[in-house]
Amino acid sequence: MSKTIVITNGTGTGSLINDTYSVTAEVTGYDNSSINPSSVSIVEGTDTYSFTIGSTGTLTLHVTDDGTSTGNPIVGATFIRADSTGNEYGTVITSDSNGDAVFNNVPFAETGAPAIYFKQTASDGDHEFDSSLQNTTMTTETSTIQIENVVGATRTINLTDANYTNLPIDGSLTLTN
Repeated sequence: MSKTIVITNGTGTGSLINDTYSVTAEVTGYDNSSINPSSVSIVEGTDTYSFTIGSTGTLTLHVTDDGTSTGNPIVGATFIRADSTGNEYGTVITSDSNGDAVFNNVPFAETGAPAIYFKQTASDGDHEFDSSLQNTTMTTETSTIQIENVVGATRTINLTDANYTNLPIDGSLTLTN
């Protein structure tokens, strides 16, 4: 006898009797043979069971000043995986000397691939970035998408005397974030 449990947003419920079950998965975009554990004993008094499943895709975020494959690479841009509501997971990845930040072990499928959500959390200090939740889907095992980090806008900074209105002052200011 088999029982299929539909999983939505990581959770599903179903009535199971106490017994030992072999477990198989049908999850689009993931390596279904990686389900762990592949066997589970359902016992009296335990109502929650957890499983993991892996994926083998590689998503490269190529970060440049103009968002093209030929733009100047941005070194030190950081990203993190997220879910559809923006909750963050995993470790931060950082763009290298080529401007590439690589997420390994992401889902992919020719059709019906799940969305891969991520957020940019920082750039190199000289470029602005979009910190909103972004997403993509992968139809092949490896994929590269272009990310734009434009040069920070030129700002005018004025320094005047506090006691003599509009009297300009020479010197320097250091702004640290």
